[in-house]
Amino acid sequence: MTTIQLVALLKYCKEPKSRKEIAIFLGITTIYGMMQNYINPLIEKGMLKMTKPDVPKSKNQKYVSINNTE
Repeated sequence: MTTIQLVALLKYCKEPKSRKEIAIFLGITTIYGMMQNYINPLIEKGMLKMTKPDVPKSKNQKYVSINNTE
């Protein structure tokens, strides 16, 4: 992911977004690959957080940016 893509994703996720919404935004068709290659690393780096951290695989799980990007 380029820096430009990262900033765009974090801006997009200022409001909570589902896995599917993020995949469409990134143009990715494989949710599993997106989670492994994009979402999980951003969560580990503290740039995204889950809206339901107690139920990580919830079908209602959404992700929100915790990085201030203007």
